[in-house]
Amino acid sequence: MMFWSTFNKLQLFPDQLRPYTRCLYGFAGDQVEVRGHIELRTTFMDGTTSRTTSIRYLVVNGPSAYNVLLGRPALNRIGAIASTRHMKMKLPSLEGTVITIKSDQKEAKKCYENSLKTKRGVFVVTTQPPREEGVTRAEIARERRPEPTGDVMEREIGGKMFNLGKSLSQESQDQVVKVDTLTLSHGLPLPCLA
Repeated sequence: MMFWSTFNKLQLFPDQLRPYTRCLYGFAGDQVEVRGHIELRTTFMDGTTSRTTSIRYLVVNGPSAYNVLLGRPALNRIGAIASTRHMKMKLPSLEGTVITIKSDQKEAKKCYENSLKTKRGVFVVTTQPPREEGVTRAEIARERRPEPTGDVMEREIGGKMFNLGKSLSQESQDQVVKVDTLTLSHGLPLPCLA
């Protein structure tokens, strides 16, 4: 995500933006004005080594203490590992060496303080509208979670209790237990068995 002020500082032209038709909402539930998106060649460097890659930025019109926010898709595509604790990001160069980008702690603190002083908003990219007032997170989670139909029985899988539909054959129940036990023991994500 790139903020409009950064777009202007880079002296880019609005006619370079491609349309973006989805709506974005900030943490406060306010709709964020999206100006469009643009693909830019972006260079990451640590003083001695650099890597240039194309990154698509969503340009939003909103105040921010930051210039751009890089999302997981971009970071994953370039193989970057970011550590907020160490204020560093590492990524492989095309030559096989490691590029280490270090953040300046004083500059980071200044950005943070500026964002507090001006009460600037932080925006999150989501295509879902904000939740209705009075609706709890638990209610939203229940709406999205698949529920078994009919009678259920509890089965222990990997030390945790799960509800399985009683209408499942014994063979199907055993398969679910086997898959989930393997998944839990290997630390892999559980499959959706809806």
